[in-house]
Amino acid sequence: MMRNEGKTLDFVSTIPSCYRGLVSHKLDKIVARANKKGMDGMLTYTISDTYVVEERKHPRAVPVKKYVIDVSVKGEVPKIDGWTFVGKLTHDGAGDFVTVLAAPGMTVPTKYRKSTGSCDHCTRSRNRKDTFVVSKNRKFKEIGRSCLKDFFPSVNIEWIVNYFKYVDDMLNSRDFDDFDWDSPKARKLHPKADLGFVLMVSNAVIRRDGWMSATSARKIMDKAEAEGDEAYIVPTSSEILHQLRIKLGLSYPSNYEVKNDLIVELSKKDEALAPKVIDFVRNELYDNGHNDYVYNMKNFFSLDDVELRYVPFVASGIAAYNRSIEKAAEKSKKPVSNYVGTVGDKITKDVEVTGSKYVNGYYGSSLLVKMVDDDGNTLTTFYSGHKFEPEVGDKLTIMGTVKDHKEFKGWKSTMLTRVKVV
Repeated sequence: MMRNEGKTLDFVSTIPSCYRGLVSHKLDKIVARANKKGMDGMLTYTISDTYVVEERKHPRAVPVKKYVIDVSVKGEVPKIDGWTFVGKLTHDGAGDFVTVLAAPGMTVPTKYRKSTGSCDHCTRSRNRKDTFVVSKNRKFKEIGRSCLKDFFPSVNIEWIVNYFKYVDDMLNSRDFDDFDWDSPKARKLHPKADLGFVLMVSNAVIRRDGWMSATSARKIMDKAEAEGDEAYIVPTSSEILHQLRIKLGLSYPSNYEVKNDLIVELSKKDEALAPKVIDFVRNELYDNGHNDYVYNMKNFFSLDDVELRYVPFVASGIAAYNRSIEKAAEKSKKPVSNYVGTVGDKITKDVEVTGSKYVNGYYGSSLLVKMVDDDGNTLTTFYSGHKFEPEVGDKLTIMGTVKDHKEFKGWKSTMLTRVKVV
């Protein structure tokens, strides 16, 4: 069998990056089956690196950044002994209609849409499942499966049949061009995203909104309802998933979100935190063999890509990492804490930050900052702005007003308000 250069199947589709694994798996199966049938190298595909594009839901909409990939599929049209395969005709058996599958880059003459399944070689008209259109020197013939052997005595006829089947599969793979990636059907496909990217988006949401568990959100809404008020609180994990779907191009933000600048922007802090959390879970999070949470986290973080349905688990790794940093900072200080000043006093202190995390409540998000002074006394404050965002380990001189003295599990803490760095 000779393979001369012919026309090719060649198309590129741009799809959300989270479907890289799904599309790759689908096309791998097609190529493997084709290669097994002797079509090595005749059907191929490549997938680009992830890149960012800006799209508009409609011409007047604000552009939204999306993470996408290009899937390029190619296939060679076999040309054997001067004859070129133009297409395959599949007959329904009742003579009602013919399904036409053209070879890549080829056009089957329209007259074959009314084919009765007769063979131009043997001129016999009988019920045939498949017939094939071939051409040579711009002349076309419709050939039955049995007669193909007279044209190509050295060719396995099933090879030809399979070739067109795999080309058909490749062409059908283009369905992802018009597929509704935000439909319920698409959600069942379990899209994936890069683990580091999931953590970056998670931290960006937590920095903006704080952390609100689903249980806490439900308690706040139940309390509001009992008092005759209305409240709708979105759990942080749900908001993270929503923002991820927007970033990955799986859904568009609402007009309200766009107008009110509610699409999170990733920062250098988010980018720097992600590898630290990954390293912590993989190498430092202790697994005693009996903790299901740790077991699951180890599994999720062992992969480079994670399914979006496991985002709540992955996002919780940030809190676990922050707790470990806070505990380490606290252990490095004196194990005794006393109250500082009296309520209403204005004080100035040199402190080291031992904890910094965003918490979400009924009135919105606040930054909870824990600090220790040179005498080992613990000070805490809540901050709702963006000018004061210290990190664990920062050494500062602060000024603030003593708001309250509290004790938790025998540990004394001084609550400050109106804190500023001096």
